[in-house]
Amino acid sequence: MPLVLKYVRLLHSWFGVIALPWVIFFGLTGFYLNHPDAVRTILPFQTYEDDADVFPSLAQPISAEAAADVAINYWPKSKMLSIKNIEYHGFEAFEFEREAGYIIVVKSTGHYYVKSRIQNKMYSPNGELLERKIYWNYVFGVFHRTGWLGWSIGTILADITAFSLMIFGFSGLVLWYLPKHRRFKRTLARMVS
Repeated sequence: MPLVLKYVRLLHSWFGVIALPWVIFFGLTGFYLNHPDAVRTILPFQTYEDDADVFPSLAQPISAEAAADVAINYWPKSKMLSIKNIEYHGFEAFEFEREAGYIIVVKSTGHYYVKSRIQNKMYSPNGELLERKIYWNYVFGVFHRTGWLGWSIGTILADITAFSLMIFGFSGLVLWYLPKHRRFKRTLARMVS
């Protein structure tokens, strides 16, 4: 019995260490998904100011070709899905949709946005990063469901964590019960006889 307890304790401690980072982050993401306002106050890059007066208007609106030259620099290995004329944040703009996200170039000023599922970055016409917004709901939601920020390796890590938590739970149950086993048997024997 002491040898069994020794190995169960060892198993319990190592699987606890393996699962600990995900347990902490699952707790944080779960708390965020239930109470977003409480967590949002400490998170960076939640919003940005999008002021039309920051950029001077161009003499002529930017052409589709010039906007495409800007868009080609972002995610060059990602396939171009569509190009549209849209209104974005009150501006007339070209939207270049790629598999990885969107590049939105404002026609009147030449400033642009690079928008993915995780974040939105605003750049000046010369390419200087001005503002950044992280979509925390998406980040925490995906991590809470998959254990990672993507769907490929994330499900494997989530499965490893789930397996570790099951072993951690069962070994904890064994650690709790085995020292009480003899006492339980004696109490049961007294009740039966």
